Amino acid sequence: MKPLAGIRVIDFSTLLPGPLATLMLSDAGAEVIKVEKIGGEDMRKSIPKVNGESFLFAVLNRGKKSIEIDLKNKDGYRRIKKLIKSCDVIVEQFRPGVMKRLGLNWSAVKKINKKVVYCSISGYGQSGKKRLKAGHDLNYMAESGLLCLSTSKDGTPTIPSTQVADIAGGTYPAFMNILLGIIKASKSGKGSYIDISMFENLIPLAWLGLGRYLYSGNSPEKNTLHLNGGTARYNIYRTKDKKYLALGALEDKFWQNFCEIIGAPAKVKNEEFNSNILINKIQNIIKKKNSIYWKKKLEKQYNICCTPIGNISEFFNDAHIRKKKIFENIIEIGKKNYPLIPTAVSKDLSGIKKKSKAPKLGQHNYLIK
Repeated sequence: MKPLAGIRVIDFSTLLPGPLATLMLSDAGAEVIKVEKIGGEDMRKSIPKVNGESFLFAVLNRGKKSIEIDLKNKDGYRRIKKLIKSCDVIVEQFRPGVMKRLGLNWSAVKKINKKVVYCSISGYGQSGKKRLKAGHDLNYMAESGLLCLSTSKDGTPTIPSTQVADIAGGTYPAFMNILLGIIKASKSGKGSYIDISMFENLIPLAWLGLGRYLYSGNSPEKNTLHLNGGTARYNIYRTKDKKYLALGALEDKFWQNFCEIIGAPAKVKNEEFNSNILINKIQNIIKKKNSIYWKKKLEKQYNICCTPIGNISEFFNDAHIRKKKIFENIIEIGKKNYPLIPTAVSKDLSGIKKKSKAPKLGQHNYLIK
């Protein structure tokens, strides 16, 4: 039996944080009903498209149901309230105050469904001075102090390659707290209100910098922490052919193995230089050979924590990934089949079908008749 079989989720969210959280709930067996405005949510318009169907929308909303409704309309409001009576979870991602204006906020909903787990995802949370401030992933990262610590060698902040605040600050906290709310409701018969602030949920991710600040009273300098480029043991080095190696040899045994593999002199191996000089000396060794040379060298020793930096294609075609059949399931998009991108829900707990697809807009409007 799937863990969340019998759980009904009404999902008012759009774009990434909420839809990815409800996708994980769906993968665990929940029935997820996506509530869309007339004309559909904005992600349906995103590119690339396959025969008119948005690839990204399909990836985030496969296996869900879709209802198209005008929540500002009295009849639409009546219909959605009727559906809410039968649900276990509500997820919304509007700016604070929108659901209240629609008459669908926590205070109103709990009067008709006392067991509902109600999750609100927003940039800065439902209270505080910034609650109504507009923002996206990069803005939350910037204000959290994390972007300041993620810099290039010249100290310029770099744009992260994935949506850290959206996923780590929004999706995963929402998923985790919704599960806790479901457990609470099953034991007490009482629902929960969950206020997810993507900005505030970056705090655990800033543990290293915050720890240094709380200890010393000073903000850490760029590239000085041992996990953000402040040590030769945990750094990125360029090869002769302008590709890169990622070194994470924090422990002595890994560092010694690494130095042995690259033929580092004793003074480097024994770290008889300050960090910047040591980093430069390692770089001078690595840049003498191309990436293929280093890859072959590194493959001979697993206890080293040094890996070539690969691209997405190399990751997808990695022998380890292929052997474990990570991408074995199929998603149909625009009448074409593609490998399905899995969520972090364990295969043993997942209810993913071998082949799935996203719902057509309003495909399940019979649920609100």
